[in-house]
Amino acid sequence: MYNLAWAVVLLPLGGFLFAFLPESPRRAAQVCVTFTAAAFVMAMVVLLYRVAHVRDNPYQSMVTFWTFDPGTKMIGGFISDFHMQVGVVVDGLSAVMMAVVSFVSLLVQVYATGFMRRDDGYTRHFTTLLLATFAMLALVASPNLFQLWLFWEALGGCFFLLVGHWWQRDEAASAARRMFLVTGIGDLALLLAIVFLYTKLAASIALQPAPPGQSVNDPLNFFSLQKEWTAVMSGHVQGSGPRTLIILSLLLLLAAMAKSALVPLHGWLRGVFEEAPAPVIALISSVTVGAAGVFLIARMDPLFLAAPHVLSVVGLFGALSAVAGAVFALAQSDIRGLLAWLTVSQFGLMFVALGVGADGAAIFQLVAHAWFGCVLVFAAGSLVTAYRTTDIREMGGAWNAMRTSSRALLVAAASSAGAVLLAGFWSLSAITAGVLRNQFPNLGHVSGGVKGVLIVCVAAAVLLGAMSPLRMFFTVALGELPRRRGFQPQRVRELGGRVTAATTALAVLAAIGGFAGIPGVRASFSNFVYTLRPPGTGSAVLGLVITAVLGLAGASLAWALHRGALRLPAARATALLAEGLRVDAAYEWVVQHVVVRPAPLVETVDQAVGGNLDELGTGVDLGAETGRRWQLGRIDAVTVSALAGGALVAGLIVLGATGHLPHVGATR
Repeated sequence: MYNLAWAVVLLPLGGFLFAFLPESPRRAAQVCVTFTAAAFVMAMVVLLYRVAHVRDNPYQSMVTFWTFDPGTKMIGGFISDFHMQVGVVVDGLSAVMMAVVSFVSLLVQVYATGFMRRDDGYTRHFTTLLLATFAMLALVASPNLFQLWLFWEALGGCFFLLVGHWWQRDEAASAARRMFLVTGIGDLALLLAIVFLYTKLAASIALQPAPPGQSVNDPLNFFSLQKEWTAVMSGHVQGSGPRTLIILSLLLLLAAMAKSALVPLHGWLRGVFEEAPAPVIALISSVTVGAAGVFLIARMDPLFLAAPHVLSVVGLFGALSAVAGAVFALAQSDIRGLLAWLTVSQFGLMFVALGVGADGAAIFQLVAHAWFGCVLVFAAGSLVTAYRTTDIREMGGAWNAMRTSSRALLVAAASSAGAVLLAGFWSLSAITAGVLRNQFPNLGHVSGGVKGVLIVCVAAAVLLGAMSPLRMFFTVALGELPRRRGFQPQRVRELGGRVTAATTALAVLAAIGGFAGIPGVRASFSNFVYTLRPPGTGSAVLGLVITAVLGLAGASLAWALHRGALRLPAARATALLAEGLRVDAAYEWVVQHVVVRPAPLVETVDQAVGGNLDELGTGVDLGAETGRRWQLGRIDAVTVSALAGGALVAGLIVLGATGHLPHVGATR
């Protein structure tokens, strides 16, 4: 059954190729949806089989991607042969991620068949969506860092094309470039981490026996590396030690932060929400680019446990992003900016959970956010299309005009706010309980001061994060119809059956999907994803109570804001918060003054140096022409010069070694 994981990964790639055969764009979209549906069915079979055999060792199936073997063994801690492998791995983490990625991608494509039906790039949109799905499935099924990096890069390239789908607009092209450049920082960090890891540990891993059924021991395999971290921390690997693990984990953290849009590498996400099509926004903010950073930290969890101080850094950056995103979202009146900052806050909470060792809670929050986050984006896309505006203050009355979208929006907003019994309630309470428990699987923990900061930040993020989506719902659905010039209320209606069907399906999961993570249950979500983790239910009840109270308080404050009983800070402060404290403006200032303005100077220097080199080249040509005429029998001037120079260098070395040159001592 585990072999079906290959089908899960490769079916979207096959659909991408077959989608070019039909001449009709509608038929091409149907091919994409069909292949994604088949991948989801296979993923569910793999997931259910894994649930039934949860105590099995992780399944790995690999093929050699590329081999370099010069035939001569090297000494000095290096390995001469170089084997790169690709394949699939099935454990609790990858089985869950493959099912969630394929399912969300399927519903995104169903939504897109209605939302993008009149778009000129209809076929291009669907084929690129399917290619991105293939890249993400291959990433989460990766057995080693090489394959993860390969499809990490492919994922970034796919979404560069998707974000710039409407490339004719300068704003869309600029948003795609910004995303590509900022996430490129993380790409470079991940590549440096892999190269650094290979140089430090490849020789040690190569000396170990190969796993059963394989001819070589892959030095970048996750499970081979898992055995090395403790040895490195203890100093049993030559040339490696605690600093090696700290450098590696910091590079991986930088890669994850850039991909998941954590502060201060969040600047690309707002542009994506403003310029990309709604299906692209839903996919990029739920189970692909944003989720890739969380998955990287979760997959490399044994490394971070061996360097626990870096876990504190992970948690603190997550807390900063969670609070900043919640605060800035509250000041937004543009629905795109509100959802962008809310997404930053949600990913920040996932990193907080990773930072305190609650990896199961982090993945559970990722899955829950994939459901209610997609519904928020789907509903927002329908509302923006119907009302012809992105300002929530110019929307209203959607409860009567767009009943299905409004109900889905209510469920998603309440789930995001942590309303009792909805999916977000269980995932947020798991994160709160994890911070309160503060215990790594290896019985380590973050310091008391860091724990206090994380508790305060999580409470603030849950409270403020509950206000933004519910305030948006109250304004859009329960507010009065807008009275702006040119607005026609009769044109406010649902987009169509396929759009509402996809939105409704995800709304149902946002409502009931959280019951898979009820704490204290032996077969709960966290225990399945990380089978070796202790249950740890001591603070689970307290986490449930705190989450329920904070969610209820956030809902009450959101209603007070809607009714006018509570007001945001002064307009100037609110505008500053809405602009994210102008961090993006600061980045642009740095780019303008450090990169753009000095650029003409570089051109001037290039021209000056180039002119001098041209003159020098002319002189060299003349000298060469003269030298050709000087021959000493069969030995030309070049040979004579080389012999003379070699003799001079050899003489200087001898004199220096014997102490006959001033200020140069003899070597003993």
